[in-house]
Amino acid sequence: MIHSYRSKSGKRFRTNARGALTRQPEKDINRDFPLRGFVCCDDCGEPYTAGWSKGRHKHYPYYLCDTKGCASYRKSIQRDKIEGGFEVMLQTMQPSRELFELSFAIFQKIWSHHEERAASKKKSIQSEIRKLDKQQEQFLDRIVDANNQSVTAAYENRIEELDRKKARLTDQMNRSHKPNGSFKEIYRTAFAFLANPCNLWASDKLEDKRAVAKLVFADTLRYKRNEGYRTARTSNIFNMLEDITMEKSEMVRMEGLEPPRLAAPEPKSGVSANFTTSAVGSRAFRRSAVSIAPASGKRKGS
Repeated sequence: MIHSYRSKSGKRFRTNARGALTRQPEKDINRDFPLRGFVCCDDCGEPYTAGWSKGRHKHYPYYLCDTKGCASYRKSIQRDKIEGGFEVMLQTMQPSRELFELSFAIFQKIWSHHEERAASKKKSIQSEIRKLDKQQEQFLDRIVDANNQSVTAAYENRIEELDRKKARLTDQMNRSHKPNGSFKEIYRTAFAFLANPCNLWASDKLEDKRAVAKLVFADTLRYKRNEGYRTARTSNIFNMLEDITMEKSEMVRMEGLEPPRLAAPEPKSGVSANFTTSAVGSRAFRRSAVSIAPASGKRKGS
């Protein structure tokens, strides 16, 4: 007969058919609380823990501070308040369609510029390699006509030196080639997330929900019991969107103060390239190191 036990520490054990005591597998509680370790108590700064509280008829999910000495020690917060408030913040992060299209145009412009530079650099290196090939041929011709052994050895040394230069240039050319695939192929997933972060948060996968928190915010979040979330630092990519919004608003304001000018003809489709690169793109990107991938370092408590 199999019996189950719970130790004083709360760990579950059971006896198997032979009477041996074995540890029962614990449920992965993180799947029930995706923000566990990412949201911190505003009173002490330590990450909230989480769990289930047993009521008369069912269990209730909650987050709580487990730091002794904290003003909020062991005071629970409903899971819906923590995670519902988080979702509200995500909804405010969703850019307007106009801003999203403008951001996409900026990235695409920079991507195209990078491709052009890579192609130009490759062409320049190939030209340099052809010059070195020609020099080697000239030294080979001189070796044929040379009668002095020391002169022949000198020419051979020069040929070997040119070989080493060609190898370095070839390696440099291989490392500076343009990315494989098109802009849309490589950044499709990133821009799908940027268009609506809530879509990834709605995923059933724990890793997706945790990725949202790390992609949108630059640090852990602080939550004040009975009040809500404190102002959070967003990641570089969302800082960039804010920069674009502010600079665009400033341009509109300045245009309202300046005398009217003859408007340049509108492009048939898409965003104006001049506006994209000079008015917003260059300044926004100088201030924001764009990063879409999650940070590699672990956050406190995660």
